[in-house]
Amino acid sequence: MKLIRLYNIILFLFIPLYCIAQQGSDTIAIIKLLEKAKNVRFLNPDSSFYYTTQAEKLSHKHGHPKFLSEVYLLKGDYFKNREEYDKATEQYIKALKIEDELKNLSKIALLNDRLGTVYYTIEKFNKSMAYYKAALDIYLQLKDSLYIAMAYSHIGNLHSSREFCEYRTVPQKRIDFNTAIEYYKKSEDILNKIDAKSELCKTYQNLASVYNKFQMPEKALDYLLKAIDYFRSQNDSVSIIDATYPLGMTYRRLKQYDKSIACFKQCIAFGKAHNYNEGIQFVYEAMAQTYEDAGDFRSSLYLYKTYMYIRDSTYSVEKSKHIFDLEAKYQSEKKENQILKLTVEKERKQRTVYILIGVLIILGLGGAFFLHTTRSRAIIAEQNNKISEQKIKAMEKERQLIAAHAVLHGEETERTRLARDLHDGLGGLLSGLKLSLNNIKGNIFLTENNVDHFNKALGLLDISMKELRRVAHNMMPEALSKFGLKEALHDFCSGIDSSKTEVKVRFYGEENRIDQKIEISLYRIVQELVNNALKHAEATEIVVLIVQEEHRIHLTVQDNGRGFDPEVLKTSKGAGLPNIRSRIESLNGMLDIYSKPDKGTEVSVEFKLLS
Repeated sequence: MKLIRLYNIILFLFIPLYCIAQQGSDTIAIIKLLEKAKNVRFLNPDSSFYYTTQAEKLSHKHGHPKFLSEVYLLKGDYFKNREEYDKATEQYIKALKIEDELKNLSKIALLNDRLGTVYYTIEKFNKSMAYYKAALDIYLQLKDSLYIAMAYSHIGNLHSSREFCEYRTVPQKRIDFNTAIEYYKKSEDILNKIDAKSELCKTYQNLASVYNKFQMPEKALDYLLKAIDYFRSQNDSVSIIDATYPLGMTYRRLKQYDKSIACFKQCIAFGKAHNYNEGIQFVYEAMAQTYEDAGDFRSSLYLYKTYMYIRDSTYSVEKSKHIFDLEAKYQSEKKENQILKLTVEKERKQRTVYILIGVLIILGLGGAFFLHTTRSRAIIAEQNNKISEQKIKAMEKERQLIAAHAVLHGEETERTRLARDLHDGLGGLLSGLKLSLNNIKGNIFLTENNVDHFNKALGLLDISMKELRRVAHNMMPEALSKFGLKEALHDFCSGIDSSKTEVKVRFYGEENRIDQKIEISLYRIVQELVNNALKHAEATEIVVLIVQEEHRIHLTVQDNGRGFDPEVLKTSKGAGLPNIRSRIESLNGMLDIYSKPDKGTEVSVEFKLLS
């Protein structure tokens, strides 16, 4: 009886302690998850969203409103950065309702400012203004100088951009710009007083933007030079370049073209040095316009071409990169999820074991140890199984690539043999036959009627020899093996006999010989794509563009034909596209097809080159 009573007392004490400890451990877990989410929200937004979602589940479980508000704020920022503004608004409003109940004025102001930014981005002037003013009123109440100045800047930005939200006449635009300047000036006065130089320079850039809209580049120049001087004193190269582009535009308005071009060149040099290429095409476009204004039309044309090439290349590369990023994110998320689950489970298990050991050391020690060992073995076994499956998949893919290489190699070998046999064997026989017939013609007497027939026979023999040479050339062009891809493509495209379609070849970059397999594959792909365009697209122009760099080669075939819906390719029974895909996959290349009905077709292929 005494043992039973002792056991009941222990249980009575243990259960509340366990519940309190469990709730405390979940609170710690929520805090850690939110910290992780904040730390990776810029580098890896998807992982940040995952941590935030896990924190939301635990917060709902224990009813932590402060944590839920933080979760909704982070999720709102995630959706805003992804331009999913309806979802972002929903999350911010959820957080705002919680903070209204908690009467947390600083968070209420912050959320109103976020909502103002969302509506500013989607060009809803009245909604954005209402939220910005609500934030400003609270910051004025809190006497928070820095955030008051930032709120004034946001309202100034809204007035400066009002022309994009709704139709504005010229007089109305002048009123909007003057209003923007008033708010920027208020922000400038406060930031000067509190010596917030970094935010002050952003306000200078905003003022410069409005004065440029007013066609007052002299005033804009003064503000931009002040900002750049400060950034130089701080060695802030990114901010210097950020202000250098509008400085170049301002010099252009002042017709100081040399200074304008120097600014744009500085932006381009910085982008190349730091591998920062986002938006670099617009710098080239602005510099081309400056050269045009200065009367240097040759330089302007070159830069316009560079701008078009970078713009088109960026589009294709971004699409390809997006596909690989999705796969990388999927694998990364999968591993992170497993690690996080194992970590949370392990921590929770350890805490439970410690409490059981403290209260029921005799009853819990053996069971906890056995459970821990069993689950650890199960996890290790599961991980080993997954590793084995991944190895099998990798080996299967490698086998498929080897098989594809063998098929393509055999096909090209057979083409080469047939081309040589046709050219050297049958071609030689036909040439000998023609020579014999010509000798016969000179040594025998023929009637006028027989002469005509004889000449027709010689003409047919010439046609047969030309057709034989054409077939042999298509099977394995001599120019490809002797002179390389550029010459072979020029020969192929110039040899196309079509009065309705003009076929152009453009080659940029290095003209070094590359791997024979890649040369042959690119040549066959161009053959297939050009022939398809001639047969089906009804195009008047086909452009074959090759860009060769040190570590990659990029092919684009464009036509201005009738185009098609890419979804049709999924059900197409033709052999052309599968053959192209097989060639590209066998060499680890990338394929991208863009087409719309009546908008033409663009096919891009890219291979990496071994150094």
